[in-house]
Amino acid sequence: MQYFYNSRLGETRFTMSDGGLLCKDVPIGRTGVQLYGGEELDDIEPDSDGEILVERSEADVFRPETLASFEGMTFTVSHPIEDVTPDNWGRYAVGHVQNVRRGTGDQSDLMIADIVVKKAEAISAILDDGVDQISAGYDAEYQQTAVGKARQHDIIANHVALVPTGRAGKRCSIGDSKRMTTNNTWLAKLRRAIKTKDAAAMEEAMESVPTELTNDEGTGELPKAINITINPQQPLPKQEPELDAIATNDSGDIETRVAAMETTLAAILEKLGSTTDSDPDEEEEGRRITSDAAYHQDVVSRAELIVPGIKLPEGGKLASFKRTVLDAAFKTTEGEKLLKGIVGDKPDFAKMPKLSLDAAFIAASEIAKGRNNIQLNHRTTDSASPNRRPTAADLNKQNAAFWAKKGN
Repeated sequence: MQYFYNSRLGETRFTMSDGGLLCKDVPIGRTGVQLYGGEELDDIEPDSDGEILVERSEADVFRPETLASFEGMTFTVSHPIEDVTPDNWGRYAVGHVQNVRRGTGDQSDLMIADIVVKKAEAISAILDDGVDQISAGYDAEYQQTAVGKARQHDIIANHVALVPTGRAGKRCSIGDSKRMTTNNTWLAKLRRAIKTKDAAAMEEAMESVPTELTNDEGTGELPKAINITINPQQPLPKQEPELDAIATNDSGDIETRVAAMETTLAAILEKLGSTTDSDPDEEEEGRRITSDAAYHQDVVSRAELIVPGIKLPEGGKLASFKRTVLDAAFKTTEGEKLLKGIVGDKPDFAKMPKLSLDAAFIAASEIAKGRNNIQLNHRTTDSASPNRRPTAADLNKQNAAFWAKKGN
């Protein structure tokens, strides 16, 4: 496909005649295995870690209908909380995707497209802020293949999003900048790469080890490349010997590399010790990945606040449980008062998108917690104040007793 442009920013990035940004040859999806949380796929049984390995085959990713469905789809900044439709397109669209095809050579496992970006904020996010990863939004069917494993098929596109961190990793990205990664996020990425046996993600993780884990003062942010690329154009400074050995291992034996990665991860975890990060959101992400029990208990505790006495059925899925809790609460007078301001007059919890569901569930539990605290404080104040001000009923009772005595 040919394009007209005013200026060339690199091998694959161009300024168009109207000031828009053209990003050519951008990977927007890939085959292989990706990691999902059990709460994301209600109908699939997760493994003992509460996670699901989802595989996408070449036949599914490059199915003619799937490739065609991405043609002309909306480009957004982050994923909207709802599907993009003609009714809300103007709210979310910053550009579009075109010329969708399968990659060739070492990119034959990638779905490639050209992205035309029209909105100034999105162009600035790419060129100035270094936001560069891509995540596709789509509908798909999932088939359980084993406990904690599933196949994704019948993929139909809805939009393509620009995100700070995508599930597909750095291979599906615009640009080549290496931003610093805090410990918990980096460990989560490395753990995901090991579990999915994703060689490219392993390489990326080992090339971006946080400096506090390596004591390597020379490892900083690489200069931003002007053109769209897939692999770094210059190697990172050498890490500690065991890290460098893995990063430069060209044996191609994935099983051997996975075993080496696990050994390295154990050494890094030992070195990490009590180091903490200051970003509470990233700390929560790390805790949620490494401690499903804590997340499970949090959901159960919040449910109890919203609907006292409700219990999670044995083997029940957390996402379904949240829907049940909110639906049960809304059917009560108190619950309806609690939820109306959050979800409106006629919510459909069964069809509510996961992000909206999570937000409503947390908001409702926090409001319920505050309400309970107010009631508790009121009771405590009353019980601690025997000389409280008498009510009208108290005065009437006292007056009746007084005049009754007078009459005798």
